[in-house]
Amino acid sequence: MAGRGLSTLDIVFTAAISAVIGAIFLIWSNVVWDLAKLALGLMLLPLIYGMWYIGATVPAYIIRKPGVAVLGEFLAAIAELAYGTQFYSTVLLYGLMQGLMSELVFLGFRYRRWGWATMILAGAAPSLWAAPADYLLYGLGAPLTPLQRLVFWSTYFISGALIAGIMVKAVLDRVAATGVLDAFALGKAVRGGGK
Repeated sequence: MAGRGLSTLDIVFTAAISAVIGAIFLIWSNVVWDLAKLALGLMLLPLIYGMWYIGATVPAYIIRKPGVAVLGEFLAAIAELAYGTQFYSTVLLYGLMQGLMSELVFLGFRYRRWGWATMILAGAAPSLWAAPADYLLYGLGAPLTPLQRLVFWSTYFISGALIAGIMVKAVLDRVAATGVLDAFALGKAVRGGGK
């Protein structure tokens, strides 16, 4: 499966799911972000961050081919920008780089291993970009003490692992079991007894 290029169905599906995920990103950026700042405070704010990584892990987990994680996350960022995010065009850079971080995890497993460990790593990996980028571009976390900053940065990885890794795998395995994803690698794996 990994050696084959993307089919027309793969591309159309990735674009369609990315448009939906872009709408989720928009809600996360324009509503949840501001509410989380009030409810969680600065130090725990990154606990919501994993949702911004699902643009990579959702289509990649379903299709299981090279390039899907980068394509999915970047297309979702384009959709978020088109819908009117408060973060403007920086979402494109974040989308590209976060997708690349997940893609590197899938590449590391040669697009052959899709278990819990792979998905947890792929879900957390975008934090390698997002945490330093937020600090350097926006000064996010700058007012914190070094110990608080360690907790702050750790929450990016925890959120990514939980939301973009564990949650995505759990939900999509259930969806695939219904048969609606039989046209894709995940559907074939789940319905064939593997995952």
